[in-house]
Amino acid sequence: LSYGYSLVGHVIECGGEVKGKGELIGKLVFAFAPHATQVVVDQSAVQVVPPGVDPYDAIFLPAVETALCIVHDAHLRFGENVAVFGQGLIGLLVTAVLQRAGSNSPTPGGM
Repeated sequence: LSYGYSLVGHVIECGGEVKGKGELIGKLVFAFAPHATQVVVDQSAVQVVPPGVDPYDAIFLPAVETALCIVHDAHLRFGENVAVFGQGLIGLLVTAVLQRAGSNSPTPGGM
C-alpha cells in the first residue's frame, strides 16, 4: 500500500481468478497505487466509485479521509466553536467536514 499515491480510472481487464469480473469491467474505481497510465492491482485494493461521482472528485477520497480522521480524533462536542488554522487542502476539507456536521467553524476568508 503506497499512501500518497492514488488513482481513479476505469477497469479495462480482469484476471481469470477475479470474482465478478464481468461486473467490474468498465467500472470507475479508486485505488491506492503509484501514478501511471495503467496499473495492475489486487481486487481487494479497488473501491468502485459510486455512480454520479465525477473522477475529478473521487481522486480526493484520501484527503477527505484524512480530514474526517482529524475531526474524529479531535473529540469535538456538538455545538462547540472550532477554529482551523491552515487552509491548505486538508484544512479546507476539515472546515467543510466541520460545517457539514453543524459545527460553528468559521468559513475560509471569514476570519
